Amino acid sequence: MSLDLLEEYLLIALDDSKGQFVIDSTHLHYGLAGAILLELALREKVSIQGDYVRVNDSATVTEMALNKALEYLTEKAKSTKVKDVISAFAKQAGEFKDDVLQRLINKGILKKEEAKILWIIPNNKYPTSDLSPENKVRERLKAVMLEGAKSEPRDIMLLSLIDVSDLTKEAFRDKEDYKKVKKKIKEVTQDIQISGAINKSIREIQAAIMIAVMATVVITT
Repeated sequence: MSLDLLEEYLLIALDDSKGQFVIDSTHLHYGLAGAILLELALREKVSIQGDYVRVNDSATVTEMALNKALEYLTEKAKSTKVKDVISAFAKQAGEFKDDVLQRLINKGILKKEEAKILWIIPNNKYPTSDLSPENKVRERLKAVMLEGAKSEPRDIMLLSLIDVSDLTKEAFRDKEDYKKVKKKIKEVTQDIQISGAINKSIREIQAAIMIAVMATVVITT
């Protein structure tokens, strides 16, 4: 079963049994925003040119979240700065997240448990029904980080999102694995030899997420 970058990212960020996200909403929303833009870049729907995002192909795809993102970018007509796109997508992250979660439910990977806080505020949970797709993602990342396996652009994109979203400990749950990965994840995501265009996309998007998260933390503290 194939998963896109958005689905892989959310599966890593979800607690399998509790069905709740293990990181705060700021990291989650900006990480998901980055996943959307990276997935579009991977499919060559957009390209990163300097500090700007340019639409190469606005044709619709099967994923609702990606279509909404493409529609936003296309409506801008001219290119938009990466940091502005990340901020805009982060503001819509709740809607994007629901779209991706529904896709994972439709695939039989997650199930939805409806709940409310004080009988009013929705507090739905999404525990895992089928662990095998997520386990394959984790095994793939472990092979790249710890076993010398050849990495693909998608692997580096996901690792960069994990790093910037403070998800490394969740992605590599084994204590010894985590210690090793923590020391080298930035080196691996920065020094890996992949195409210049993809490399540029990762760098620009990762930097935009880091700046946005730091700014949000400063404002709220």
